[in-house]
Amino acid sequence: MKKFLIFLVLILSHFSIHAQGVELTCDPDIPACINCPEYQTLFPISNFSTSSDSLDIEADQSEILSNQNYNLTGDVKVKSDEFILAADNVVVDSISKTTTATGNVEFQDSDFLIAGDILVASRDDDKNLKAEVTNANYQDFGSGLNGANGISEFLEKDLNIVILKNATYSLCPVNKNDWLVKAENIVLNLDKNRGVADKAILKFYGVPLFYLPKYSWVLSGRGSGFLTPNYSTYTDVAATQDSFGHKKGSYSLMVPYYLNLAPDRDLLLVLTYMQSRQFIYEGKYRQLIAPKITPDHADSLLSIEAKYLPEDKMTGLKRWLVNFEEEMDISDKIHFSAKYERVSDKKYFSEIARTRTGEKSLKSFLKFSYTDYGNDLTANVLTEDEQLVNAGIPVYTKALEASVSKTFNKKSKMPIRADLVGTKFAHDTASKESGLRTHGVFGVTRHLNINYPRISPGVSVALTNYSLKNNPNINRTVFGSGLEIDFTIKKQSSMLGYKINQRITPLIRYNYRAKQVQGNIPIFDTEDKYADIITFADLTSGERYSGFDRISNANDVTLSLESSSRDANGLDDDPDLLNMRIAQSYYTDDEVVSATSNTNYEVRKSYSDIAASIDFAIGKYILNTNVQFNPDKSKIVHKDSSLTYSSNARKFITMKFSDNGTEKTEKLYGAIPLTNSIHFFGGLDKTTSTGTTNYETTGLAYETCCWAYRLAHFKENNGLGMGDYNYSTGMELVFTGLGSTSSPLKGKIESNILGYNAKLR
Repeated sequence: MKKFLIFLVLILSHFSIHAQGVELTCDPDIPACINCPEYQTLFPISNFSTSSDSLDIEADQSEILSNQNYNLTGDVKVKSDEFILAADNVVVDSISKTTTATGNVEFQDSDFLIAGDILVASRDDDKNLKAEVTNANYQDFGSGLNGANGISEFLEKDLNIVILKNATYSLCPVNKNDWLVKAENIVLNLDKNRGVADKAILKFYGVPLFYLPKYSWVLSGRGSGFLTPNYSTYTDVAATQDSFGHKKGSYSLMVPYYLNLAPDRDLLLVLTYMQSRQFIYEGKYRQLIAPKITPDHADSLLSIEAKYLPEDKMTGLKRWLVNFEEEMDISDKIHFSAKYERVSDKKYFSEIARTRTGEKSLKSFLKFSYTDYGNDLTANVLTEDEQLVNAGIPVYTKALEASVSKTFNKKSKMPIRADLVGTKFAHDTASKESGLRTHGVFGVTRHLNINYPRISPGVSVALTNYSLKNNPNINRTVFGSGLEIDFTIKKQSSMLGYKINQRITPLIRYNYRAKQVQGNIPIFDTEDKYADIITFADLTSGERYSGFDRISNANDVTLSLESSSRDANGLDDDPDLLNMRIAQSYYTDDEVVSATSNTNYEVRKSYSDIAASIDFAIGKYILNTNVQFNPDKSKIVHKDSSLTYSSNARKFITMKFSDNGTEKTEKLYGAIPLTNSIHFFGGLDKTTSTGTTNYETTGLAYETCCWAYRLAHFKENNGLGMGDYNYSTGMELVFTGLGSTSSPLKGKIESNILGYNAKLR
């Protein structure tokens, strides 16, 4: 049965339609196509005549056969403004308006190149040109150098229709037809962008793979039809173990059908068979609501997705997923976002989808955003809800949130900033405190008239009100002030052959914030930013906690130094060639507001750990390192590092390491080409301190202009215990122009291998 299904996957992929997803191409400007041979035309392309009233005729000899009949022989070439004809012998009959060419015939119009033994050309009553060719070789060069080509015992072509008898059709380069469709009759309707073949046989390297009485496909662009199926093997998390402790493997087969409903909308229908679970019915509808208003915006899109398993063979339950998403610009200032995602149960992803097993919840939300850059005004209204999945536990959600932010006199020497946000929090656990939090901040900064250094004092006040469900209301007022002294120096220099703009920024920041008891305030959405690693940005921001439930006291000085070297000829969004940063804070208060519930303060040292980073990006190399250094221990207590070498999408390697003192992790991603057509890809995420592999991906891809194949194997920790893993294997086969896919295999590979583009070329 398994062998039959594998064969079925290969068979179905051969009459897949070219639609969304993969698009094989041999465009020489695309680096991923270095494996493609140089495209050749059937014969050299010539320029048409510039005259619309007459023919340009060249021949070694000419003869008048009768009053209006002519015979041209010897290297004949006839040019008009719409076609070119070359042959050994050409007879022109002016009365019947036909031209007959024999011997080494070559015919060129705006779409096709045709070579054959005999050609008869004529014009219909509408003066449209019609050509009939015997024993023809053809190439659709009007679609580009990767257009279709083949041979035909008889070819008939008019303005929009090409009819082929006993012919072949392939989208491989000329004389390199790794695969081809052979049929008794092939009709190419250029106007409808559709090809139809009768009694078609698909051959791959000369071996017949499949027969279809009637076969239809899209000549170029998107079109309705089957996409490339996806076959994979997997180990079901709920499968029982045999006497040796091994779980029985299963297989799944996904057959997608794509409907090109209109230029701005489409529908994907999928039938998936899971051996351990039964059939799953899927559908995804997409629609372009409106194109982007300006280059700064995105297209307005609507997407609706549903998956349904009527009866799970293992549990007897109905299993389903619903996902609705919409992004829409109402105007150039107002944007609407919506997302609704739900599954039938917490185990849906681990048991049915076999993806997204690390997620803890599904967030659904509605959001209206208003942005007026000219007046420095933003406003948002948000409501959200969540569903717990996998090993998720309940957390607070924002039942309703409204915020507004306004900067007055932004470009003046004394900008004023005002922010107000009100949030109503909800929790699925009845015993948890909930309520409305209203938080406002008013701040003023003054830029003194001093050229160097730049001195900017500022003051602020933060007002917060908690209207709680189970406790009395709480009001909190925290005053703050600060001073920033900026010693920035800018100069031009050179580094490693680059002309650079260098900026050196020594900064002294003094922050004061009143000390206030806050242990009685509930914690809705606040986290300690120092909990994992203290970064340069964390120290220089002056605020330890995210969210507003805790506002840390301050009476401290932060010293920081940043050196930035940028390519003088680079773009604004290009990374620095070299960026080095270091910072440390000094505290006059040995206590800080605590983020632990019902605790007011916690003890701290008189100075922070040192946060430093180095970012290096030159050519194909990118290095990023963040370290947290403890001066008391003279030891690096936390470090995150990554190193990337990237030549192209098929030749790169990335290594990431993290050590927080108690847990060490490493991540490795890469793709290595073996030849111009074959490359390996892989990814590893491992907690080295415990020896636990979180996930592992390995695969092999073969890619040419004609066809491509990818095989991938996955190993994923299912979280059920040490050494308990889920295993799965997937593959896909694509024929250029006939097969394309947007399968789960593609998304899974890209999510597991950072930087890898799973689009087969």
